[in-house]
Amino acid sequence: MLAGRRLFYGWPGYANSAGYNTNARGAVYRDLFESRDPVKVFRLLKKNCIAYVAFDNGVRHGEFIKKPNEQLYAKYFEKVFEDKQNKYNSLAIYKVPETAPLDFSSLPEVATNMFEAGKGTEKGQFDWPRGIAVDASGNILVADTNNGRIEKFSPSGVFITSIGTKGTGYGQLGEPNGIAMDRVGNIYVAEASNQRVQKLAPDGTFLAEWRGPEPRFYGPRDVAIDADDSIYVVDQGHSRIVKFHPTGKVLAVWGTAGSGDGQFWDPSSVAVDGENDRVYVADPRNKRIEVFDTNGKFIAKWLVEEWGVPTAWYFQDLALDSKAGLLFASSGDEVLVFDLSGKKMRSLKPNPPDKLEGASSLALLKNSLYVLNTFSSRVSRITLGKK
Repeated sequence: MLAGRRLFYGWPGYANSAGYNTNARGAVYRDLFESRDPVKVFRLLKKNCIAYVAFDNGVRHGEFIKKPNEQLYAKYFEKVFEDKQNKYNSLAIYKVPETAPLDFSSLPEVATNMFEAGKGTEKGQFDWPRGIAVDASGNILVADTNNGRIEKFSPSGVFITSIGTKGTGYGQLGEPNGIAMDRVGNIYVAEASNQRVQKLAPDGTFLAEWRGPEPRFYGPRDVAIDADDSIYVVDQGHSRIVKFHPTGKVLAVWGTAGSGDGQFWDPSSVAVDGENDRVYVADPRNKRIEVFDTNGKFIAKWLVEEWGVPTAWYFQDLALDSKAGLLFASSGDEVLVFDLSGKKMRSLKPNPPDKLEGASSLALLKNSLYVLNTFSSRVSRITLGKK
């Protein structure tokens, strides 16, 4: 490097011209950045006299390393530098200790990063996930639908903890779908099979449950929180939206089954802009987004042609950036972007080799859009323009 430190594996053309066996080193390099076995990684580091390991976005999102294992380094090694201001492409440097700090063989397997995850029941894995949200600290919460739990990850994707177990009791979850958080961090979960919305403390402790006005919820699919902590629920089975006061009192109910103005056909998502008195509802089977005021008065409808193809995926989600004046809508293998008059501005996809597979729930955090891939059981991140 220009700083004078020797590199194990830099630009292959330069290394090859200096006489290094780049094929052999390339294989080791891939193991160092992809292996899930801490014993193997540590032995390779010591064998090759490597003192520090650096991750930046070139490694995390490049084409050579497919499944970066930064969570292994974050768990077992000292982080000696972190580029929190993103001056150096979000660089993080980990120091390799002289001796193994722990008996790796006695440690549990490292949990999977949410960006690679995959289908399963282990920590960090998902089974048909359909909800995602961001808390005040920037942590990502994913509704692991078929496993009956919510999994929590750091902003970099490292598994933190799991909330809830499958069941019908208080604090248990039955097909959690949409999730949202209020200003103090309480978690609201729409449970499709338990026909309710549960309110949980940040640690998962049960606080309350709402089963909706008569004839009660039937497959509640999504939940959103307004700036005044009003709660909006997509009661999909009854083709309606229900608005609650934080105490649980029903404030408004609107919608019936159909294709007319103010009607729905399996609505899947709701996004709320209370400051501008607007509520946006995804009505994918009718190929549209409907706009209401916060009391349910119909305002407008936007045609979404992409939602009408024969292979359409009908669990589309909405995410609102009211400051930027944009509404994001998931659509299979892309995310559509609208201005708040309903004009389609563009579509978004992650940088290759990543791709969207059954894109469902969306969450915004600073200049990133997190997209939940239901089909491939993982999360994608799309970088937006700086705010």
